[in-house]
Amino acid sequence: MRDVPLERALELAGELTVEPEPEAVPIDGAAGRLLGEEVDAAVDLPPFHASAMDGWALRAADTPGQMRLVGESAAGVPWPGMLGPGEAVRISTGAAMPAGADAVLRLEEGAEADGRVVARAGLPVGRDVRARGEVVRAGERLMGPGDLVSTAALGGLAAAGAATLRCRRRPRVAILASGRELAPLGRPLEPGAVYDSTRLGIRAQAEAAAAQVVAFERVDDDPEATDAAVRRLLDDGADLLVTVGGISGGRHDHVRAAMTAAGVEEVFRGVRVSPCRPAWLGVRGAQRALGLPGNPVSAAVAFHLFGRPLLGRREDWSRRAPLAERHRTPPGRAEALRCREEDGTLVPMADQASHAVTSLFGSTALAWIPAGAEVEAGEQVRYSPLDRA
Repeated sequence: MRDVPLERALELAGELTVEPEPEAVPIDGAAGRLLGEEVDAAVDLPPFHASAMDGWALRAADTPGQMRLVGESAAGVPWPGMLGPGEAVRISTGAAMPAGADAVLRLEEGAEADGRVVARAGLPVGRDVRARGEVVRAGERLMGPGDLVSTAALGGLAAAGAATLRCRRRPRVAILASGRELAPLGRPLEPGAVYDSTRLGIRAQAEAAAAQVVAFERVDDDPEATDAAVRRLLDDGADLLVTVGGISGGRHDHVRAAMTAAGVEEVFRGVRVSPCRPAWLGVRGAQRALGLPGNPVSAAVAFHLFGRPLLGRREDWSRRAPLAERHRTPPGRAEALRCREEDGTLVPMADQASHAVTSLFGSTALAWIPAGAEVEAGEQVRYSPLDRA
């Protein structure tokens, strides 16, 4: 397919997500990984009836009234006895409820003196008690294959008894930059040269998506050398081969021909979106190949749009926020505007040209402006946060 709409290109990238085989990962190293298998709770949560407040555990039937203080239940040190009529136990938040108790008198609602506790008002059964298993029961599904183990979710999984998770192996990504003009960083530029910068940014984006970068190479604009590099990187087992530059139709662009020679089947060529229209996608069995434009802005945007979904970080583009200023797109081509977020508003960066690397400085979101749209200042648009794991 040639010159596909952005919507269709995103769908295709999402459908072709690489799915490496699962591996066992200790939970303390699983943040940012994608699950390969379902995770079930190993224990009830809470694992026992627990107090939700500091105060006194007692029987609701004894309130209002005066009760004899017979002990204390602290977190990790439960009171071992059986609570009888007219008795109360001092209790801390999170501590186990004593057997026989069915309510908690809050600290600020009672009084304790001379070994007795006074409840000034009646309490209902279950007041400030967290029932065993009220959050989840042992054996219940917590998360499923493909779900992201976020830093927020990690503690919850551990609380439910998950010590080891079966996560998808980190996708192996090979990055190949093409161009005789690419110069090493730290050296003076020769006439006609540019710094070999784009693949550095792509490596950072791939690693932020929890990929393992297994190759990081550059090749001259030479058909034989390009053929050999593409074939070798695929044969070495990369799940995703990302090329930078060399995908257009010029006489020095050899990447697409090298992909065909290596047995990669083209999925799409060109996407109707600025600033990354030349983006290219192909498949070889379970392997994926993503061709990116050579300039840093176009490549960074294209990888966010298509590389992340291929690695399992698919964006649903459901977020919406007002655009700070009026914007108009040409017919036939959508735009991915680099924006910074200010007080809930998307402010487009000053220069949106495909070569303007300054549009990447301080940008925190991509705003999706449909082809031929006239968006007024304050109008809601779809967007995706940048630099997400």
